[in-house]
Amino acid sequence: MTACPLVSETKHGRLFPIFVRQGRSPQHYKAGYIDRQGNIVVVATYDNAHPFREGLGCVRVKDLFAAVKSNGELAFDPISHGSLAFTEGLSTFSIKSKRGVIDRHGKVVLPPRYRSISHFSGGLACVSNDEHLYGFINREGHQVIPPFFEDARAFSEGLAAVKINGKWGYISASGSTVIECRFECRRGAAGSFREGLAGVAWDGRWGYINPAGEFVIPPQFDMASEFSEGLGGVEIEKRRGFVNASGEMVVPISYRCADPFSEGLAAVSIGTGEAHKSVAEACETGFIDRSGTFRIPARFLSAGRFVGGLCLVEDEHCTGYIDHSGEFVWRAPYVEIGSLDPLHLLPPERD
Repeated sequence: MTACPLVSETKHGRLFPIFVRQGRSPQHYKAGYIDRQGNIVVVATYDNAHPFREGLGCVRVKDLFAAVKSNGELAFDPISHGSLAFTEGLSTFSIKSKRGVIDRHGKVVLPPRYRSISHFSGGLACVSNDEHLYGFINREGHQVIPPFFEDARAFSEGLAAVKINGKWGYISASGSTVIECRFECRRGAAGSFREGLAGVAWDGRWGYINPAGEFVIPPQFDMASEFSEGLGGVEIEKRRGFVNASGEMVVPISYRCADPFSEGLAAVSIGTGEAHKSVAEACETGFIDRSGTFRIPARFLSAGRFVGGLCLVEDEHCTGYIDHSGEFVWRAPYVEIGSLDPLHLLPPERD
């Protein structure tokens, strides 16, 4: 089993992926990990790296991904053509276009046979087959809810969004209908329940329902995103803000982009959407608190979300991590790595 060079032999907690340019091109880089203080723990020798979750990170060695432990050792040999992220001790993995499930030791729980597999929640994962029908499997890989939905999402707070005849509703873990399929969410899928609320559309407008299927925030928005830390992101005329669970507008509709809150801060863009004359002009992303006050000025090209006290950001010169004060704890010349938050679709993980 391959091991990665370490700076020290001490044990570390959550690690954060770093990306170090190789040569002049921002598209060529190697990846490693730092700790919360910005110390390099895993030297940048991998071809890519993804954030830690449930004590394991994910690295790419040539064409295959493996899980990496916080001491820098691989948890198992590279096995997957796609990245790994563990929830409830399991991760999807892929061989070419098919997906299966492995445990945190690399043992295959379910051989690759599905077109897609969601993360596990409450012991269940959403799967889709070659006929593009969706159902659910349990931790052993056994089918427990047959694939007959047109679309579906992972369970959250005991309910899963499913689509039948072009309309969305919600089912329980037994497969029973809890909220009938009556919502036409043309701009996307019905939202997952977070903090007791889910965003759905009615007559072309989005609002929030409770687990009984009742609107507690009337449909009035162009889009309604999942709640996080007591606030839900909403959109009107391509501008975004935040409402609380009572439907009160806490952060006014004013931002071109607004990501969910994490550790008390949300990344927002103050841009107009118009073309920029320089990269510096495109650095329009900063961080607000739950009152809408900027805590970190808009000076980044793009940003992820705060996890474990740090957030990955990009500006015109560098890619690196900032702390809650906006100060860099680690940075290196800018590289093109794609998404700064590849785990954003997964439920929040508590340290």
